[in-house]
Amino acid sequence: MFFLYLLLWLIFSMRLSIGIVAAGIAISAAVFMFARVYLNYKIADDYKLIRKGFLVIQYVFILVWETAKGAVAVLLIAYGRTKNVRPCIKYFSIGLKTAPVLAVLANSITLMPGSVVIALEDGQFCIHCLDDSLVEGIEDSAPVRQLRKIERS
Repeated sequence: MFFLYLLLWLIFSMRLSIGIVAAGIAISAAVFMFARVYLNYKIADDYKLIRKGFLVIQYVFILVWETAKGAVAVLLIAYGRTKNVRPCIKYFSIGLKTAPVLAVLANSITLMPGSVVIALEDGQFCIHCLDDSLVEGIEDSAPVRQLRKIERS
């Protein structure tokens, strides 16, 4: 966390000199010590944050890929390549436990072309989708698996 504080100091300073770096080191050390003493911060939390950060970056790439695949599917529907369009409302439960992860999944599903989350109550999703093929296998899709990894870490 010390290096993150120092990096933020250097970015916000917008200049680089020996004095700015020295002041940044002193202020970053003071903020770091304050966090350790008064906020019960542990260095082990840094490792968890770094690991979770990599998992979140992977999730973003997975989400972009899934969104692109969904956009192609909706384009095929919109331009008449798919003849049997079956709009549906589907209820399902994923098994994720924490509210932030459930909210991220709900927003991710809404970002997907052709689908929108209508409700999320007690871990159960209600999704309206343009075609039922757009939500097939969502319970074990790549974004859900990645969110499970994030939740476990």
